[in-house]
Amino acid sequence: MKRAKRSEARRLVVALPPAAVPQPAIDSTAQLARLLGVSLFGLFIEDAELFAAADLAFLREFDAQMHTWRPLSPASLIEDYQSIAQALRRQLLQSAAVSGVSIEFAVFRGDPRALAASGAASTDLLALFEPITNWASHKDSVAAATVFVPRTARPQAGPVVVIARTGTDPEVAIASEIAEEANIGLVIVDAAQTHSGAFWLQRGRPRSSRLALPPSLAISEANFRQIGLPPASLVVITGATLERLEQPLAAIAAGRSEPWLVVQEH
Repeated sequence: MKRAKRSEARRLVVALPPAAVPQPAIDSTAQLARLLGVSLFGLFIEDAELFAAADLAFLREFDAQMHTWRPLSPASLIEDYQSIAQALRRQLLQSAAVSGVSIEFAVFRGDPRALAASGAASTDLLALFEPITNWASHKDSVAAATVFVPRTARPQAGPVVVIARTGTDPEVAIASEIAEEANIGLVIVDAAQTHSGAFWLQRGRPRSSRLALPPSLAISEANFRQIGLPPASLVVITGATLERLEQPLAAIAAGRSEPWLVVQEH
């Protein structure tokens, strides 16, 4: 992400998979859009390679309702995609109405990963219903940041938690702005202390070093954590910090349900 303010973001582009998504997870993206002060843009992508494969007479697909195999045809594929897209659109509309955010919805056909990357502009945030462990696969996105929303996610209260190496890192400013405009708490966790998983579970000891905060950042000792990752409504981190701490944080994130916003500096 360029060193831009969070307020420059315009949309939260939600890349929707061709499969069912739990309603609480979609509700969580709508809550995040409200938190960030942006609109929602649902992007449903039909896989072009599947349509090419559907022209092959020998291919079959399993019909879950009939519990039998049937030929994979372009007509059946279109029918399946339309059904899934309509269901996801209804879910997004419901979530957006509850959260009070505006929404658009579009359907494209092509390479799902490529379209998800190119469908978001440099002023957009890209939301994926994928685990944070997949973050390296989305480094090439032109979006300002990528949000990984666990399928187990659900709307929840809590502060914005930022994991930073220094108090002047761009993610601290971004998280601070989000928290201030949403009128919720901000917690800074010192990423410079240790790489151990025990540290993030509050079972390790911090080093004697101390993360220096910029004088302009109004934060009390109660909002600063030298150890542990507290409950949150959103976790903010840069790709560089995540890469350095990938192993312990991936293990911790697997058991958590809040979205993780990864700022990737281009």
